[in-house]
Amino acid sequence: MSIKINSTANFISQGYTILIGIAITPLYLQYLGAEAYGLVGFFALMQAWLNLLDLGLSPTLGRQVAYARGQKNGFEFFKRLLKSFELIFIVLALVIIAGIYLASDWVAQVWIKADTLDLSTLIYCIGLMGVMIGLRWFAGLYRSGINGMEDQVWLSAANIVLISFKFIGALILLAFITQDIRHFLEYQLVIGALEVLLFMWRFYSQLPATENSPDLAAFDWQAVKSVAPFALGIAYTAGIWILITQTDKLILSGILSLAEFGYFSLVALVAGGITALSGPISQAIMPRMTLLLSQGKQDEMLSIYRQASQIVAVISLSVSLMIGLYAEPLIYAWTGNKEAAAWGYKVLIWFALGNGVLAINAFQYYLQSAFGQLRLHVIGSSISALIQVPVIYYAAVNYAAEGAGIAWFSFRLVWFLWWTPIVHRRFVPGFHLSWILKDILPIVVITVGVALGLSNLVMLDLTQNRLLLFLQMLGLGLLMLTISAFSAKSIRDRIFKRLKR
Repeated sequence: MSIKINSTANFISQGYTILIGIAITPLYLQYLGAEAYGLVGFFALMQAWLNLLDLGLSPTLGRQVAYARGQKNGFEFFKRLLKSFELIFIVLALVIIAGIYLASDWVAQVWIKADTLDLSTLIYCIGLMGVMIGLRWFAGLYRSGINGMEDQVWLSAANIVLISFKFIGALILLAFITQDIRHFLEYQLVIGALEVLLFMWRFYSQLPATENSPDLAAFDWQAVKSVAPFALGIAYTAGIWILITQTDKLILSGILSLAEFGYFSLVALVAGGITALSGPISQAIMPRMTLLLSQGKQDEMLSIYRQASQIVAVISLSVSLMIGLYAEPLIYAWTGNKEAAAWGYKVLIWFALGNGVLAINAFQYYLQSAFGQLRLHVIGSSISALIQVPVIYYAAVNYAAEGAGIAWFSFRLVWFLWWTPIVHRRFVPGFHLSWILKDILPIVVITVGVALGLSNLVMLDLTQNRLLLFLQMLGLGLLMLTISAFSAKSIRDRIFKRLKR
């Protein structure tokens, strides 16, 4: 399957996920209330932190699938590895479910600051979260395998169906049956179980036949050991990454009231959508980059790298600047809640800009993953955590959510400017200067210029109709994206090529 088709399918799926979240999340806030929605945000936080126990197995499996496709009899080894990973996940899932159940009473009484939700409801909901997290681990494992097979059109279609059940089905539940947060989470648990079964079936159906098949409960220590350095490298850096990206949220979950944390969860959802926009491209290019390098085609790999980074730069910078400069009207048009807009806009602007930089910065990791050498990534992540975590902690404790946002953006920008050239120099000497000057800088200059020009020319009024306000911002965003797109050489070349035809 071509990268273009996979990227398109991934964008459709990711775009649908973002749009349906944008459309329905305010209704969750309306039906559940700020406190109960804050509990949903707390679940997302728990899931992020407990992904530490994935131990890098899911991304490792995805890479091994891509590698096996380029090798003769590569799937003989892969199937032994898959069975071993599944057994590890079963043990980890049982441990985490039990651990969350035992800790639920303390979390409900000591950490969460609820005013209206009773203690028994909090404890029950936290217990449900543990089961859902265990299920999502398995879904992530098989999802990575399907992605590594480049079966991304099917994966995108399945994601659309599942997201529809998760969001639209839950909305129907809240609107017509019950607005109890317990029933909401029980429904999500059922959909999570169906997701695991669906992805497992698809992944196994795509695996080619081999002469020897491992036993159902076979654990191959040698297979696991052979990929352990790569997996542990990912696990370590994933842990560091969670420290970097989730420390502020963890601290704020204990500082803010549950209602305020609900507002912050809205901010985090919008800002997270920026990095999610780059996800479809990374899903499409990482298996292909790995495959090309396994075949010795480095020039082709770098061509894909440059084109993809230009596209991500255009999209992420345009969206982050649009969100940041029009943060208050965006939150109000989205939720209809002026309190949420007044609380969140000073926070959203910084997280949006920081995530725009983050999406571009991720490319140096894609390069290291394709080469299968994460030593430098481990070193860089460690240095990053040692500096940023104390800074974020200080900013969050002393200046709350806005301070955490400013610290987040500032560090992401400095880190991109300092660390990316080091990675490029290590893997592709002489590449970085050309990449930054020809591929990235023109996009940054033009996009920032267009954004500042539009924000000074067009002032949005919060007293007008919310739909009209949203349509105005949508039009401004499309205009900014269209103009900025011409700053990317790969996009210009494609447009001129089509015009000539």
